[in-house]
Amino acid sequence: MRGKKRVYEDDDGRTIADMSGVSRPNLFLPRLPPRQRDSRPAVQPEPLERNAPGGQPELSREERRWYILGALKASLLIALVFGAGLGLVVLLFYLFA
Repeated sequence: MRGKKRVYEDDDGRTIADMSGVSRPNLFLPRLPPRQRDSRPAVQPEPLERNAPGGQPELSREERRWYILGALKASLLIALVFGAGLGLVVLLFYLFA
């Protein structure tokens, strides 16, 4: 069975995507292949101006701190809800077991 080539009736033999140049990345030392290292642009693009269309604005130190604290508050609120739910389950097991 290993020597036989499978023939599919719906296969017309056309190539949809050429995958000959794709190789498996190294899992232990992920690096770009040599051909991609050389294709990087030599000049760094200019940073986008604040509120430029299509660009992200640069945040001040205080704005960045408020964003971080807001994300921390949201994650702690979610953790609190999960903790309360787990506590409720433990309480119900304790009362009805």
